[in-house]
Amino acid sequence: MDLHGTMCESGAVMMRRGMVSRAGFWATSACVAACACGCGARPTETATKSDGSPRTTLVEVVRVEKRPVERSIDGYGTLRGWETVTLGAKGSGRVVKVRHDIGDRVAPGELLVELDSIDADLAVREAQRRLEAELTKLNLKELPTSKFDEMSVPSVVQAKVSLDRSKNNLARERSLIQRGAGTAQDFQNAENDVQAAEAVLENAVWNVRSIRASALTNQVLLDVMRAKRRDIEIRVPVPSAAPQGAASPPVYAVTRRSVSEGQMLKEGDPVFDLVIVNPLRLSTYVDEEHSAQVRVGQPVRIKVISFPGKPFEGVVTRINPSIGATSLQFQVETLVPNPDMNLRPGNYASARIVIDARAEATVVPIDALVRRAGVKKVFIVEGNQAREVPVELGEEWNDSIEVVGNVPANAQVITSGNVQLADGAPIAVKPPRAKSNSKTAPVAEVQAKASEVPAARRGDRRE
Repeated sequence: MDLHGTMCESGAVMMRRGMVSRAGFWATSACVAACACGCGARPTETATKSDGSPRTTLVEVVRVEKRPVERSIDGYGTLRGWETVTLGAKGSGRVVKVRHDIGDRVAPGELLVELDSIDADLAVREAQRRLEAELTKLNLKELPTSKFDEMSVPSVVQAKVSLDRSKNNLARERSLIQRGAGTAQDFQNAENDVQAAEAVLENAVWNVRSIRASALTNQVLLDVMRAKRRDIEIRVPVPSAAPQGAASPPVYAVTRRSVSEGQMLKEGDPVFDLVIVNPLRLSTYVDEEHSAQVRVGQPVRIKVISFPGKPFEGVVTRINPSIGATSLQFQVETLVPNPDMNLRPGNYASARIVIDARAEATVVPIDALVRRAGVKKVFIVEGNQAREVPVELGEEWNDSIEVVGNVPANAQVITSGNVQLADGAPIAVKPPRAKSNSKTAPVAEVQAKASEVPAARRGDRRE
C-alpha cells in the first residue's frame, strides 16, 4: 500500500475510534473526505482490459432440461346446449296439471303437462267398439297380422257347403239322364242350383273382404284416436340418436314455462323451452395454420370463470371443413360432458386442444433468456466462450420457459452475467454455490461485527 492509501486508512480508523480531539475534528474530516475521493471507491469494471483485449466475464450456468409437455392450441368460445327445443301443444284442450317448472332436470319421455282427457277417452272407446263390431262379423277377436284365410269365415263356409251340395245334385241328375231315368227339367234345375251356389259363395267372399277392409279402417281410426289421446300428454322429446361420443343418455333442463293450469291451449301453442345440458357443445375458432393438427377425438381442456382452477374435459367431435375468407379461421366443435351440472349453457370458456400429449420440450431458467431489440436469445457455454443462440418461446412455468431453437441437448446455458455478453465473449464459470452455509454465514458475520463495536466504545469510556 502507498503512503497516500496508508494515510487515508489511518484517518478513517482514528475517526471511528474517537482518537481525535474536538478541535481537530474539522481537519480530520477534511482529510477523510480527501481520502474518500482518492481511494474510497474501486475503479469501474469495463468490458475490455487496459491492453484492449476482451475482459473475461464471470458467469453462472445451468444445464438444459428436457421436460415432457402437452402441445396444445388455445381457443375461446361460449358453451351451448347440445340441443335447444321449444315444445308446442299438438292438440287442443284445457290444462289439467303442470308437472315441472324452470330449472328442473327432466329425462327423455318424462311427462310435463296433462290436458283434459275426457273427449279423447270417449273417442278412443267409440273407435274401439266399431272395430269390435267388424271383427265379430269375421268371427275374429283381433285383426290377424299374417295372411288372412277368407274361406274360414262362417258365411263363406256356409256358401261353400251349399255349392258342394248343388254340385252333388247335378252329378246325380247327370247320372240319371245317362241311364234314361231322369228328366231334362230336373237336370236343368240342378245346373241352375250350382250356378246360384257359386254366386252365393263369391258374394260371401266379397262380403268378407269388405268387412275386413272396414275393420282395417276402424283399426286405423282407433290408432288415430289413441295418438290424439297421447298428444294431450306433453312429454320430453326422445332423441332418435344419442350425441356422438356421449357416455350417458342426454338430460334436458327447463329454461322457460309458458303454460299454467286451467289455461286453454290451441294446437301449436308454445308450452316449454328445453335445452340438453348433458352434454354441452363448445364451438371455438382456430387459425388455419393449425388445420393439419386438429383431429376428431383429440382431448380438450376447458376452463370457465365460475370454477377457477377446476379443469373440465371434452373431446373434439366435429371440424368445419371450410375456412373463413376474412377471419382465416375454422370452427371446431367440442363435446363437453356435464354429469354434475356444474357447467351452464352460455358460460364463456377457454379451451386448450391437446394435439400432442407426449411431446418433449427444451426448458431453461427464465434468467437465461436475453431480449435485445425484439430478438430473443440464450447464451450457451462452448469451451471458454459464450455462444449466442436465437430462440423462440413456448410453454412457460413459474421459473422456467420452453425454448425452440438450435440449443444442444446437454448444453449449459448462462443464467447470470449474460446481460452484457456478446457472441464469442470469453467467460469463466463460477463454482456452484454452497447451499448449506448460504444463510448462516452472513448472520455470524453480522454478529461478530456487532460484538466489536460495543467493545471499542467501552474502551473509549475507560480512557
